[in-house]
Amino acid sequence: MIDEKQKVRFLDACTEQLIALYTASKNGKKVDAEKYRVQGFMHAGELLGIITNEQGKALIADLHVQVFGETIDERATIKRKLNALKESDPDAYIEIPAIERR
Repeated sequence: MIDEKQKVRFLDACTEQLIALYTASKNGKKVDAEKYRVQGFMHAGELLGIITNEQGKALIADLHVQVFGETIDERATIKRKLNALKESDPDAYIEIPAIERR
């Protein structure tokens, strides 16, 4: 059986991994491998009964806001708008500072 100390340790490990993942992504690095690793780690925690799927989703959402300053949906909307602008008006896209396009 998983005790409270082990649960806290697992959640701390999830938090560290997610913050590292989001920080690397924010800095423009490719994070596909890290993303899949964190997903697998959290899925294992669900299977072992350490966390629920809802707890995992809440942790992901909270840490995303902490690192990016916006929700996952807000960030996705901005990315879609930037990609549409890149396709329709590449010059206008390039005029946006690169730091703001991340």
